[in-house]
Amino acid sequence: MNLDILLAVVLTVGAACYLFLGGRLIASRREVGSLTVGLVFCLMGVWVLGGAIEQMSGSFVVFSIGRNAHFLATALLPVVAFVCFRTYRGEVTPPRTLVLLLLVPVTTILLAATNVYHELMWYAPFANPDGVFLTRPAEWGPWFLFAHAPYSYSVIAIAILSLLLHSSAVAPAHRRGLFLLTGACMVPLCATLAYDVGIGPDTLSFVPLAIVAMLPVYAWLLIGERVIEFAPLAYETVFQTMQDPVVVVDEKQRIIGMNRGAENLLEITERDALRTPLTSVMNDGATGVFEAIATGKPQKMMTATGRFMHVQVSSIETRGAASRGGQILMFRDVSDVEKAQTEVRNSEKLLRTLIDHSVNGIIRMRWVRDNDSGKRELRCIFANAAAGRFLDVEADVLDGRHGVDIARLASAGMDPVAVAVVMRRFQAAVELPESLDVDVQQRTGDQERWLQMIAEPVGEDIAVTLVDVTDRKARENHMASIARSDPLTGVLNRRGFERDAAQRLRDSDDDATGALLFIDLNEFKHINDECGHEVGDQLLMIAAERLQQSLRSCDIIGRVGGDEFVALVPDVSAEVVDQLAGRLTEALEAPYHIAEDTLRCSASIGLARYPENANTLTALMREADHAMYRAKARCRGVIGIKGSDLLEKAV
Repeated sequence: MNLDILLAVVLTVGAACYLFLGGRLIASRREVGSLTVGLVFCLMGVWVLGGAIEQMSGSFVVFSIGRNAHFLATALLPVVAFVCFRTYRGEVTPPRTLVLLLLVPVTTILLAATNVYHELMWYAPFANPDGVFLTRPAEWGPWFLFAHAPYSYSVIAIAILSLLLHSSAVAPAHRRGLFLLTGACMVPLCATLAYDVGIGPDTLSFVPLAIVAMLPVYAWLLIGERVIEFAPLAYETVFQTMQDPVVVVDEKQRIIGMNRGAENLLEITERDALRTPLTSVMNDGATGVFEAIATGKPQKMMTATGRFMHVQVSSIETRGAASRGGQILMFRDVSDVEKAQTEVRNSEKLLRTLIDHSVNGIIRMRWVRDNDSGKRELRCIFANAAAGRFLDVEADVLDGRHGVDIARLASAGMDPVAVAVVMRRFQAAVELPESLDVDVQQRTGDQERWLQMIAEPVGEDIAVTLVDVTDRKARENHMASIARSDPLTGVLNRRGFERDAAQRLRDSDDDATGALLFIDLNEFKHINDECGHEVGDQLLMIAAERLQQSLRSCDIIGRVGGDEFVALVPDVSAEVVDQLAGRLTEALEAPYHIAEDTLRCSASIGLARYPENANTLTALMREADHAMYRAKARCRGVIGIKGSDLLEKAV
């Protein structure tokens, strides 16, 4: 077997591997970046296959096929890599931008395929004096020198530079893999640059060989580093600005992320701590951290500086394999409380002075025997001023009160079912005794406050600490609202609608009646394509506003698709539903005034009543969806249709 055949076999096998990997990624589309990375691999496979064809070619026709495959890949790869890196940064490339980016590559492909007629890509001769075809021409043509090469290198350079500059938008645990992938791309890029400037043999396809040599590296990055199993970190700002230290670990207890508070606590930067075992950065007094991880129950620890921290662990709920089994560790500094509880053994007077000036509510309870019944009861023996302020009573009034009564005061803003759950947990914790950490809502007049109630056994007594976590709860609720809302229109997204609507149906009486409306904007796709996405977005926002104005404030509205909305109208009669649906139809038929344009975009509406048509949310949405499509089919191709013809009821 001569060298040409051996190289051709190696290149063919490498091309098959790249095409297989690319095809698998494109077919799966399970993670962000799967499609674009798959396209990159497929194009690299085409490039390598073109090199194999050039090595085996015995005629100019066969050689030309290999050359065309070569330029097909080299022309499209920079653009696909550019889109791929934008995807990793959490950005979407608009179709119009993608079309503009492809103008030069498509022209290059066409000129390469017809180069024998105009020599704009490369000049003759196409073979050396020995009759061996030249894989790199003796001289490049004007289009290659002044259009294709500058454009391709500029696009790939911008893509790599922008990725490096915006790497903070990527989850910290995956930056290492991402940078390794970027570095691995430099090998074929440098080989291509050497090929273009005339370095190396002109009868050997050495760039495809370099790409084949990098195949094990790319496979390791995909399988070992899992570089595509991440999504852009949308809540990084909130995460980093939290005052409480937060550490995120994977299933092997390796650190995959931490905020600035955790950096200060552990005295290590996030970059140095990534993928480091938790045991390597925790001091000897951090046994409570690992006990909290093992048991799932809150624990205490002491830092190297003598600060006491309350540690709480929660699991990460995700489908991504890279984070599956991970946990979030939240630390709260309770040194003031711990110090106060320690000082009580030395000086009651000093303890009262410290505790009375604490911003946290501190209550001490003790088991006593009731003189009349002889029963053992838990009663308050001390409460500081902050505890009285939180519970809206004088601190002295709390002395002698039952522990359960105080816990009930702390949860006075919750519904009876939630209060009962808190009471059961509190009684179980003090009876054992064991630690209790629970968030309760307290309402005094018009003011609502969230308190973290921490109950811990201290000798024979029970120490209860009340920490105001109202701001933290507000941040959590804000983040939950973001996760359940459509960011464009402000109404609920599919997930939020299904949760709220299903809960509303469950809470309704057995004989309750209502309806579900399924709305589809008929001309939206045409308007969006003709007028642009900005106009389409404004139309959707106006449509959502009309939905809210036409329906009642208690109705639940959601956006479940690009131009599809749903609305649950609970606790109304059939007549009221018909009136609301008619009013909604008229509102959506009205012209849309956007900038200087006046647009019309009527809506097809499907209506399903409950319990007449269905009594579950899934069945109601299915029946209303079918009715909407019947209305849409009836209106398709008909000019001037409006009013009740746009509304269809489920049968």
